[in-house]
Parts: sequence; C-alpha cells; structure tokens
Amino acid sequence: MQWDLDLADLSAGGCRIDDPHGRLRLGEFVRLFIAGTGPHMAEVAWRQGSRVGLEFARALPPRVFHLLAAADWHGAQAAFAEEHSRMPVRRLI
Repeated sequence: MQWDLDLADLSAGGCRIDDPHGRLRLGEFVRLFIAGTGPHMAEVAWRQGSRVGLEFARALPPRVFHLLAAADWHGAQAAFAEEHSRMPVRRLI
C-alpha cells in the first residue's frame, strides 16, 4: 500500500504519524519518503488510537535532520543524496 500522510514530532530517530484507518500494526516495517528524501525504513513502535510512533531503522544523518527541521526541502534532498552516495556498495559476482 502507498498513501500520503502528515508526520509530526520528527526527530533523528523517528516520528509520529496519524493512521486513522488503522492500517499499521505494531512491529510492521514501513518505507517513508520525507520531503524528497528516502526511503527511510521505520518500524511501528507504538500506537495510541490513531496516533502511531515510528522508529527509524537508521537514524537520519544530522545534517539531513537539521535541514528537514528547518523546512529546507531542497537542502535536505541534496544532503540525503550526498550521504547516500557515501554508503558502501557490495557487489556479488
């Protein structure tokens, strides 16, 4: 499934979203795309009614987080792409 949502309480380690239709279950993994960055893998860590807490599998890089928090979407996209290009690549032959 894929749908747009609003997120709140963004931190380097996770965020909160609203899930009014109850689609997400505890322990389920999701992929988030935040302002053109991602995918960010996250686990559903808690649920209180329609509110859901997601914990990122890998913390957001500090620079990306600060740019997202400042609503600098283009800067966050560029910083994410730069961080992503530094990740080691494994090749199977």
